[in-house]
Amino acid sequence: MSFLSVLRRHGLWPAALSSAVGVGMVAYRLDWSQSASYAFLVWNLILAWAPYVIALAARVLMLRGHGLRVLAPMAMAWLALFPNAPYLLTDFIHVHQRPVVPIWFDVALMTLFVATGWLLGLLSLEVWKQWLEERWGRRTAWGFVGVTSVLCGYGIYLGRVERWNSWHVLTHPSTLFTSIGAHLREPLAFPYLTSLTVFFGLLVPLSYVAYEALVARIRRPRTAS
Repeated sequence: MSFLSVLRRHGLWPAALSSAVGVGMVAYRLDWSQSASYAFLVWNLILAWAPYVIALAARVLMLRGHGLRVLAPMAMAWLALFPNAPYLLTDFIHVHQRPVVPIWFDVALMTLFVATGWLLGLLSLEVWKQWLEERWGRRTAWGFVGVTSVLCGYGIYLGRVERWNSWHVLTHPSTLFTSIGAHLREPLAFPYLTSLTVFFGLLVPLSYVAYEALVARIRRPRTAS
């Protein structure tokens, strides 16, 4: 399978198109309102692209026969960045009536960014899930989806509530892991920790089940009627 085939099979063009439309809407809003209220969405979308790009690169290496020695570091990097994609859902907290621009436009803008981020997350998750299923079977692959989803929910809590960023694992590792240790010892002492982790831990795999079923239906060969 060629590199272009990998890109087509793993949804590059829909993701790129929806991203371009979203960035265009932000630019239009900036000119309309003369305010940078939603400019942060572009940066959050870039972060949502990061796990997807890593997954695409990993898929190319998978097809070339590379094993765990090469793919394991990429998987760890992907796992650290994966929450950035579903994280966009939490940006809805920023939506409220603002001067000049009607709220329906901002809701549509936010929805497009959330949907794009979620799609990027599912597309990147699909790469690893398929690889694990090919090597170790469907049960292992779905176990990976479940564990990843829970860790994703926890990562979103770290980002939204405690304001940690993905790169802090490299720049402030001791402080970050001290905070994680406190969460493990007394999870109920931290508001939203359990609820956010469980919410995304359920929503991500449920949405992936729907995504997988839809993709299977689209790719199913049509039989003559």
